[in-house]
Amino acid sequence: MCSLGFNAFLAMWLGFLAVMITAITLALVWAVRSRQFSDQDRARYLPLESGIPAKEELKRHKGKTR
Repeated sequence: MCSLGFNAFLAMWLGFLAVMITAITLALVWAVRSRQFSDQDRARYLPLESGIPAKEELKRHKGKTR
């Protein structure tokens, strides 16, 4: 592999790494500032709630479009 090709490859990966670290950091800062992690007790029980809607709810939502 020639030196120029390796340097370009390395520069692309380092640039990608810098962009990803910046994006993840910004997403985490946004989540903390908008209090996404504030109600952990509610989030703990969300999977336990029934996910099967009642027949009345299905009939009500059937006519609606997105």
